[in-house]
Amino acid sequence: MRRMWFFVLCALMCALSWSGPAIAADSATTFAEAVELFTAKKHQEALPLFRQAHEASGSPNARIYIARCLLELGKVPEAYEEMKATVEEATAKAETQEKYVPTRDSAAAELALLERRVGKLIVAITEPPAGTVVQVNGSELDVARFGLPMAVEPGMVTVSVRAPGKESVDREVEVPAGQTRSLALTLQDAGGGDDSDAPPVGPDTTDEADTGGGLRIAGFVVAGLGLAGVGVFAVTASMAKSEFDELDEECGGVTCPVSEQGRVDDGRTLATVANISLIAGSALLVGGVAMVIFGGPSEPGDSASARLTVAPIVGPSTGGLTLVGRF
Repeated sequence: MRRMWFFVLCALMCALSWSGPAIAADSATTFAEAVELFTAKKHQEALPLFRQAHEASGSPNARIYIARCLLELGKVPEAYEEMKATVEEATAKAETQEKYVPTRDSAAAELALLERRVGKLIVAITEPPAGTVVQVNGSELDVARFGLPMAVEPGMVTVSVRAPGKESVDREVEVPAGQTRSLALTLQDAGGGDDSDAPPVGPDTTDEADTGGGLRIAGFVVAGLGLAGVGVFAVTASMAKSEFDELDEECGGVTCPVSEQGRVDDGRTLATVANISLIAGSALLVGGVAMVIFGGPSEPGDSASARLTVAPIVGPSTGGLTLVGRF
């Protein structure tokens, strides 16, 4: 009897140990098929496969392609939301897995380009009762997104609010490209009597707040240039260190002969380029961060919701800074 249970336990452990690799293999195959379709410009067919691969693996590499497919299909606001989620996922994973650093950087750059192509709307409701339903341009807004910015097509946006025991609300808000507008609502009890004092339906009743635009977009670009400068520093500093280490080893710690003067000069040139890149890149990075921060928060009444952090990158042969943020 004990022997039978031993074999059953071994079989169960084997099954569990192989399920992970099998799922990973299936996800990789699905992702490869989706990439082929994307390359062939069959974006509609590739999109569900990328979604399937991301659901199975949770990889930002699949999610960034979801955003790219949506963009190619003309669904710019949806592409923006997926690209933003890609930046958040890749940033979190890049802290422990360096392979996601290129995905994080690519997604951040593409997100900055999408900023000017969408508007953002914040629907804030005072104490919404259970069962409150908000529709934006006919699409239902998740309860978790109440009070948070959502990407929309620039232009006139229709907002409808329905809640048990409350008067229905319909509003129109004009949301320009590259800017954020907010709509703050307090729902009135249904059948509360004379509603002659109620605000008329229309865009003039909205509490609009411009919470960012051209300055923030320019900040992203400047910060990106700063990151590029810091990246040049990391590469050239590593090359200079490697060159000097080799010379020190070959020359035995004494002055190198004249024949090696060319290599010495090359090392000094690399060091100079590294220092200039670090100074210029850091200045651009700090300036870009300031432009994004002071260009306006992403959420009204909570300027802390837009966070940018300049963090050092330290490795055995590289060094520099990285910009991590949530907008």
